[in-house]
Amino acid sequence: MTTQLDFQKRAELLSATREALSALLHTLQAEVDTIKQGRMPAIRLAARKVAAEHNRLRELIEAHPDMFKSPRSYVVAGLKYGLKKSPGRMSWPCDAQLIERIKKLTEAGELTEEQREMLITRTERPVAKALEKLDAKTLKRLGVTVAADSDEVLIKSVDGEIEKAVNAVIKDVTQDDNAMVQVAA
Repeated sequence: MTTQLDFQKRAELLSATREALSALLHTLQAEVDTIKQGRMPAIRLAARKVAAEHNRLRELIEAHPDMFKSPRSYVVAGLKYGLKKSPGRMSWPCDAQLIERIKKLTEAGELTEEQREMLITRTERPVAKALEKLDAKTLKRLGVTVAADSDEVLIKSVDGEIEKAVNAVIKDVTQDDNAMVQVAA
């Protein structure tokens, strides 16, 4: 027959094994921190060099946008660079007017019911992320204006995992969220 004492013994054993695991993990973290601190000067230096080279390439691209008419970007040594179209900022005069236009275009068969569901939330507010997927002609007919859809510099590693690791190191070393190499979508 199981008693409350059996539960207590099991709970004590579990607690002891958890404490042992916690101690091991604490020791591991301390060792990692020690190794990390020993490498930090070299990592900081490398991160500053990466940031400087990134800025030099950005400035060169910005100074010569005509070099990226066609093709718009290049891949060299695992790095993609060039220009890409920025999404721009959308605006519309009134949510209610935009919703009515979306409904009219749906009734006319120019938008599907699925698109209508994505474009309008249940609270009947336009969905900007969904509107971004529509072509310029449809946006114009809806009365949506798109501003600042200009070219922007594109510099990114082709290997997304490496890019994430590099950004994590740069962010950690510099303690600056804006010092990261931009990952383009």
